[in-house]
Amino acid sequence: MRGWSKVCWLSFGDWLAGGTPGMLPWMLLPVLGPVWLLLPRARQGAEAVGPWLLELLAARERNGQAYRDWTASAALAAWGEKAWQARPFSPAEAPDGAAWLRWGLSAELQRVVWLVEAPFAWLKRAGWPEAQVRYWALVASLARLGQVYELLARQQSADQARLLLEAAAEQVWREAVGASPQAA
Repeated sequence: MRGWSKVCWLSFGDWLAGGTPGMLPWMLLPVLGPVWLLLPRARQGAEAVGPWLLELLAARERNGQAYRDWTASAALAAWGEKAWQARPFSPAEAPDGAAWLRWGLSAELQRVVWLVEAPFAWLKRAGWPEAQVRYWALVASLARLGQVYELLARQQSADQARLLLEAAAEQVWREAVGASPQAA
């Protein structure tokens, strides 16, 4: 289906703006932790990466790359199976080190792309509606992206964190589309 990924992202935005109806917070706690507390950070992340993501998805569709066969690589398939299971970092788990944080920006951007493109069949969790699995996984990933970005801004500077996020976005774009954003 043409444009499915774009529809998925826009539907997620509507769900996020509408107060995240569906799963009750107590149902999320054992699986995702108190992820609902990070909704403001996830909303900020969605606003920040939304235009970039929509352009990336459109470029992938133009290039015939939408619904790329994520199973072509065993490593990517194994990573993808766990992509929807990510949880926000607890204070004790918060990553440290500039190299890891730079990698974390790219990893979370890649996870967001994967989550938006993944077929529903890959996003199964017993007792959960399929859309809720995707949406809460996106919340967790966007919250993680915000956490990594905030840590970088604290360790270095806001300007440096912004530059690193832009570099990570360009790297993910090249990997997902095969060209830089300017060339697409």
